[in-house]
Amino acid sequence: MRLKFYIVGLILFIAIGTWLPGCSDSGNKAKFILPGPGTGSTGPWRFAVVGDTHVTVTSSEIPAEIVQSILNDNVKLVVVPGDLANAGKACSAVQFEEQLNAWLAVMAPLYAAGIDVYPVRGNHENDVTAHLAVWQNIFSGSYALPGNGPAGETGLTYSFTVNNALFIGVDQYATMYTVNQTWLDQQFADNSTRPHVFVFAHEPAFKVFHQVGFHEYVAGRDAFWSSMSNAGVRVFFCGHEHLYDLARIDDGDGNESNDVYQCASGAGGGPLHDKHNYNGNNSIYTPIQLHHAVEFGYVLVEVSGVTNDDLDVTLTWKQRTFDPGTSTYIYVATHSFTCKAY
Repeated sequence: MRLKFYIVGLILFIAIGTWLPGCSDSGNKAKFILPGPGTGSTGPWRFAVVGDTHVTVTSSEIPAEIVQSILNDNVKLVVVPGDLANAGKACSAVQFEEQLNAWLAVMAPLYAAGIDVYPVRGNHENDVTAHLAVWQNIFSGSYALPGNGPAGETGLTYSFTVNNALFIGVDQYATMYTVNQTWLDQQFADNSTRPHVFVFAHEPAFKVFHQVGFHEYVAGRDAFWSSMSNAGVRVFFCGHEHLYDLARIDDGDGNESNDVYQCASGAGGGPLHDKHNYNGNNSIYTPIQLHHAVEFGYVLVEVSGVTNDDLDVTLTWKQRTFDPGTSTYIYVATHSFTCKAY
C-alpha cells in the first residue's frame, strides 16, 4: 500500500447533539463538541465511511464536497461500501471505466493527503457486463486493494489492519447475495490481538429500503451475523440505501453488549431514498432504530485510542447543511453514538 504522510492537527467543530461517554446515543438535544483526535501515539484515531457516491463523468458534486469535508476530519482511511460509480445494466465496460476514473479523480485529494481509500463492489458495479476486468485494472498499481481474499475474489474481498483494528471488506456478488463465510471465519479466528473488528459490504443484512438483496437469503445472512457477534464485531457498515440509518440488531439474548450495529451510510451522492422500514425476514433478530436521516452525508468514526484498552467507538453522522454565512454547503455533526468493543 502507499506510504502514508498523515496531516497532524487538532480539528474542533461545534454541531447539534449531545456528546455522551460509554454506550450512548445523542440526538438533536443540545450543543456538543466533537473532540479532536489526540496528537500523541496513544490518542484517538479516525476513519470515515461513505457509500453510494454514484459518480459519472458529469456528476460528482456531492462526493466532491464530502471529500473536502473529510480532509478536515484528520482520518487515517476512508471506507466506501459500494456503488462508487452510477454504472448499472445500461452501462458499457468503456463507460464504466470512464466513471471509475472520474471517481478516482474525485478521491484524488484523499490519496494526495496520504489517506487510503478502501472500496468494495456494489450492485451498480456488478450489473455492468464484463465489469470485473475494468475493476481489477482500475484498482491496480498504486490503487491496488489488499490481495489476501479467497480464491476468485482477489481485490474484491480482503482484510487489513490499522492500529488496534481489523477491517474486513466482503464482496456479496462473487456468488450472488452471499459472502465467503469460510474465509471470513478464518479471518476472525486469526485475529488474536486487535479488539476492534469492522466489517463492511454493500448491501445491508437487514432490510431498510430495498425489497431484494442480501437480507432475503436468511440462512446465510444469519450465519454471517452470528459469526460477527461471536468475533466481537460491534459495527457492520453498508450502503445500498441512499440515506443514513443506524440500528442495533437485537439478538434476543437479553445482553445488549454483544449486539452488532448495522450502519447504513449510503448517502454519498446517489438520489436519496425517502422510505424505509425493517419489515424483511429478520429471523430471530429485531432491528431497533437509533437514528435515521434522509440527506447527503457520511459517517465519521472515532476509536478512543490505539491500545487494546481503548475500546470506545463513536459514530458521528455528518449531514449536508446549507451555511447562509458562506452560501455554501457544509457537513455538520447532527447525531453521535458510542459503543464499546468487547
